[in-house]
Amino acid sequence: MLLDWLKRKKQAKGYGIHSPFAYELITRVIKEEHGYTAFSDIEEILRENNIEPGNKKLNHLSYRLVGYFKPGKILELETGQGVNTLYISAASKDAVCHCFDPDGKNVLLARNLHTTFSNRVTFIDEIDISESYDAIFVYLDSFPIDMENLLEMSSGNTFWVISGIKTCSGKRFWAAITADERARITFDLNGIGIVILDKSHHKANYML
Repeated sequence: MLLDWLKRKKQAKGYGIHSPFAYELITRVIKEEHGYTAFSDIEEILRENNIEPGNKKLNHLSYRLVGYFKPGKILELETGQGVNTLYISAASKDAVCHCFDPDGKNVLLARNLHTTFSNRVTFIDEIDISESYDAIFVYLDSFPIDMENLLEMSSGNTFWVISGIKTCSGKRFWAAITADERARITFDLNGIGIVILDKSHHKANYML
């Protein structure tokens, strides 16, 4: 446990990171603490709709990652009330976010939340695994999914953001991902995982 803590502390500052790509992503995106106007705008929207902000760490990280990678087509598995969707869609003018709500419990609330905020969000009730996405957001605590299905919907340029990797099932899922050669670079943010599939990178797993 102490060794893990020391490793996280060291790598979070970029020490021992030999990959220029990983170093830049950690220092300029993952660990960036800059506040954005969009954050306060979204928080105001949530207050007006009496919706809890949820996981700010995930929300802010999602915004920064989308702003950095600029994916054109995004899949969000189990959109919930649509809170993180606001951050995802606000980060890029060109990205289209496809939000999947398997039971349809929250789709009306999420749709209403986005009516005046973004026209680049679509809500779906079925997933076509033959479709390919540039970014996939997964919330394991509400929607567990098989890694092979994620790979079916991904290309070499796709990145994944996976929340819930510290739950019992999430730990097993994350362990399988970090051991898989197809997941070229992984970042363990102590509850949130980021996966880079680009084959041009050497295999590496980082704990931040």
